[in-house]
Amino acid sequence: MWLVKLGRLLGRHGLNIWAGNMEDKSELSKQPASRTARKLNYKQLLRWGLTLGVMVIVIWLLVNELSWADVVTALKQADYSWVIIGTLAIIGTFFVRAWRWQALLWQANLPLRPTLTALLVGQAVNTALPMRSGDVVRAVWVSPEKGTNAPEALGSVALEKVWDLFGLLICGLILLAWMPLPGWFEQSTWGTALTLAVGLVLLWVGLRWQEVFFRWIGKLLTFLPTGWDAAVLPRLQKLAQGLESIRNVDASARVFLWTAANSALGILANWAAMRAFGIHSLAAAIFLFVALMLGGAVVPTPGRLGVFEGICVVSLALFGIQNDALALAVGLVLHLIVMVPPLLGAALLAFWPDMRPRNVAAKKSI
Repeated sequence: MWLVKLGRLLGRHGLNIWAGNMEDKSELSKQPASRTARKLNYKQLLRWGLTLGVMVIVIWLLVNELSWADVVTALKQADYSWVIIGTLAIIGTFFVRAWRWQALLWQANLPLRPTLTALLVGQAVNTALPMRSGDVVRAVWVSPEKGTNAPEALGSVALEKVWDLFGLLICGLILLAWMPLPGWFEQSTWGTALTLAVGLVLLWVGLRWQEVFFRWIGKLLTFLPTGWDAAVLPRLQKLAQGLESIRNVDASARVFLWTAANSALGILANWAAMRAFGIHSLAAAIFLFVALMLGGAVVPTPGRLGVFEGICVVSLALFGIQNDALALAVGLVLHLIVMVPPLLGAALLAFWPDMRPRNVAAKKSI
C-alpha cells in the first residue's frame, strides 16, 4: 500500500505544483531578464530533481513493496484478446489525432501520411524527453509540407492542447455527475473549467484584435537591436495563424468530433486493458484516462516510467481494486499498449524509404 500512499500524495499536491508553476511564470514576466533567466534555471533544475526523485522512489517501491510473484501470476492469467482490442484502439487514436490536426491546419490541406508521421515522431520524442520537446519536433517535421510552416504548425499544436483540456474537462464532469469522487478531483475539475473559460476569452480577444496587438509588439521591438522586428514579428504572426481554426465553425466542428473520438478510443483502451484482468468498470476507465493525461504532465518522467504504473494503482484503488499486484499488472500492460505502438509507428513512417519529407532542403529556414 506504500505505492497507493505515494500516489495519493502526488494527486493531492501535483495540481498545486502545476498551478504554482503557472503563477511563477506570470511573476517572472514582470522581472528583469537576467533575474528571470536565473529563476528559470532554478525552476528547471528543481523540476528535473523532482522528476528523477519521484521516478526513483516509485521504482524502489515497485521493487520492494510488492509481491512480484503475484504480478506475474496476474499477467499469466490475463485474457490477451482484450489487450489486442486495446492496442487497436490506441492505433485508432493515431489516425483520429492526425485527422484532427489536419482540421486544425484547415487552410494547409496537409496529406495524411506526413501529418501522421510528424505526429508519431513528436510523440516518440515526448516519450524520451521532458518538457513536451516532441511538440516542437512535430511542428518542424511537418513544416516542409506545402501550405504550412513551423510557427503556424506550433500554433495549431498549442490549440490542440486546449481541445485536449476540453475533452478532459468533459470526462471530469461526467464522472462528477456519475459518482462521488475525492475533493481534490472535484476542485481540479472546476479549476480546469475556469482556466479554460478564461483562456478561451483571452484567445478570442487576441485573435479578434491581433492587428492592434501586432502593431504594439512591432513598436516595442524597435527598441531592440536592428533586425529583431523583422525576425520575430513574422513568426508571431504565423504562430497566430495556427490558432485561426478556433474562429472557423466548420473546422471547429470537425476538431470537436475528432477530440471526442480520441477520448472515446483512449477510454476504450483503458477499459479493454482492465477487462483483460477481469476488472469491469467504465467509470474507472474514464477516471484513469483523465488521471494519466494529467499525471504525466505534472511529473514528466522519461517514458512516464514508474509514474504511469503508480497512477494506475492509485486510480484503481479508488474504485475498490485494493490488490496492488493486480493493479500494477494492469498498469504494466496498459503502459505497453500506450507506448509501444507509437514508437513502432514513428520508426516505420520516419525511416521507411520514400516516407520522409522530400523538400526539406528546398524549404527556407523559418
